[in-house]
Amino acid sequence: MSNVFVVGSLNIDLIFNTKRVPEKGETLHSDNFNMLPGGKGANQATACALMGSTTYMIGNVGKDLFGEMVCKNLKDNQVITDFLSFSRNKSTGVACILLNNGDNRIILDQGANQDTSFTEVKKVLSKLAKKDDVLLVQLEVPVETVLKTLEFAKKKGMKTILNPAPAQNLTDEIYQYIDVIIPNEIEAEMITGINSNSISFDKYVTEYFIKKGVREVIITKGCLGSIYSDSNGLILIKPFKVKVVDTTGAGDAYVGAIASQMAKGFTVKESLDYATAASALAVTKFGAQSSMPKLQEVKDFIGRKIG
Repeated sequence: MSNVFVVGSLNIDLIFNTKRVPEKGETLHSDNFNMLPGGKGANQATACALMGSTTYMIGNVGKDLFGEMVCKNLKDNQVITDFLSFSRNKSTGVACILLNNGDNRIILDQGANQDTSFTEVKKVLSKLAKKDDVLLVQLEVPVETVLKTLEFAKKKGMKTILNPAPAQNLTDEIYQYIDVIIPNEIEAEMITGINSNSISFDKYVTEYFIKKGVREVIITKGCLGSIYSDSNGLILIKPFKVKVVDTTGAGDAYVGAIASQMAKGFTVKESLDYATAASALAVTKFGAQSSMPKLQEVKDFIGRKIG
């Protein structure tokens, strides 16, 4: 079994639950408040570890209480945190999450995540990573770090996954180092400029990434499921129907499950049901990392739904 290396963000999520979104200039009382570990990198590392993969987290936190909370939670979830760095001049990243009727809106302060450098990433990968290990990255750390990390990983023969969130303009160079790209449909629209409401969106958006050099493309579409494409064509993956409590960690559960299954030697196509099940289970619980399912939960769920 190969290992998973996650290079990405680590945050504390400040979560407010409201009946509606406040208007401009309006103060609204929250129905309840929670403070939980988050960050797309840490969320996906947690998802990978709970799905049974040996998972290393590489990133930065501040020397503060939030940083201690983030590290402890990762350790409790079996993520290897030996190679996290602590920023001297920046606080741990913070995400303010507004939950409303099962949907979410997020404001992010990157904090120490801005200090995640390729230099520190290279030290870890040079020492520990081997051929066919999986590298998983997002865009909540400097994009230059992401680009150089992907390039270095490909030179080592690693399998590479980019979850391009939050969406931003990417240079054409980066695509040649990506084996699998996994945006949601809004991120895909923002990156490609293709209207997600158009009839041919699925076809054109996946072709866009394939033509850029990406081997396999997954577009997650929330309650509509997801689509998968490679050079042989496109397939639709239907969602599992569940009662939605909180959608915050759904995408990260999906991406983490794909990475974990790839590290075990499964193809991306073979991993799609596991990822779909993991994201379905994640939305039935509150929070991000706290909602990530364990491997046996996913297996049992698939058995009930498919078996």
